[in-house]
Amino acid sequence: MATSTKQNLSLGKLKRATDGNNSYTAAMSMSQASGSSATSPAPVKMSDFSISAVDEGLSGFTYLFEQTAENYEMEFSNEGGLFNKRIANRTENLSWSFDGTLDVSFGSADYIAQVTAGTITNTAGAIAGTFNQSGSVKAKFAEDGQSDGFNDHATRYNTSVSKSIEIVDTYGGVPSCLLFGSPVSKSDGSVVNVEDLNIGDEILTVSLPGSTDESEGNWKNDTFNRTGSFAQHSSSVQRVMYEFSQHYYNINSGSELITGEHHMLYRQAGNENWTWQTAPNFSVGDYLMDKQGNEISISSLEQHINPDGYEVVQLDVEPDDFYVGQTFLVHNKGSNDEPTYPNTK
Repeated sequence: MATSTKQNLSLGKLKRATDGNNSYTAAMSMSQASGSSATSPAPVKMSDFSISAVDEGLSGFTYLFEQTAENYEMEFSNEGGLFNKRIANRTENLSWSFDGTLDVSFGSADYIAQVTAGTITNTAGAIAGTFNQSGSVKAKFAEDGQSDGFNDHATRYNTSVSKSIEIVDTYGGVPSCLLFGSPVSKSDGSVVNVEDLNIGDEILTVSLPGSTDESEGNWKNDTFNRTGSFAQHSSSVQRVMYEFSQHYYNINSGSELITGEHHMLYRQAGNENWTWQTAPNFSVGDYLMDKQGNEISISSLEQHINPDGYEVVQLDVEPDDFYVGQTFLVHNKGSNDEPTYPNTK
């Protein structure tokens, strides 16, 4: 039986939810609903396809950099074991939209939608952040677009839920990136330039036990004692994005070429804890972490500025939200906090 009171037990409506059949009076079997073609399918229950509610709000970052993409997700309460696989992953059962001044587009959008921000056109002389766009990304769950679906008992069924976001006008400064030509180590031992990485490539990172996932909390407040265990492992590249920045920092005579907004794992001399910090706050004599988990002293730090801009690359990796750049451990670009904008035009 289904898990909720007033649950619709129509096999026809379950069929419509799982395969888009417009008629909810058509014949249907539970094994067909599960997608099984086995001669003797495993037992399936109505509750396997049921939810009790669509959660209020969408998950995802509050701040989305122009010309980049992030995932936003509709979440459900008490979903059965086959709900995501057979119902939530069908684009016919979800509709996505946006409002406000946002200029965004949607990629494959079932219960997870990839939202891509457009290009923000700037007035000459403006600084980053001047033309930020604001609004909401919205999604509605209604099986095959129908108000009387199999899960129409669920709270917020056929009702829009949303996430307020802001598209960040980067204008050559805010993206956290590595410079083109920066060599990055893959887990198979090979080394490629950051711009030549592909989706799915495994690159080196260092384990940080107790780290906060960037989609679930403020990772910038994480600290890690220097006596901890920092083992080498790998993370998978989810996105490779290209941008321009008007500046970068050269750390240790070419050991890392990185924009000043990019957080790196850093330890101040005399402090026992590692923290996330950006290059403008580093000092010679402080420490960064390399791919073996060793601390390396900062021997030189130089800023380079060019109004015409430098080509840079942003990476997004999972399951960890950090990876080894050319030499040192750095963090993803995602943000639920408003970025710090450059104070120069």
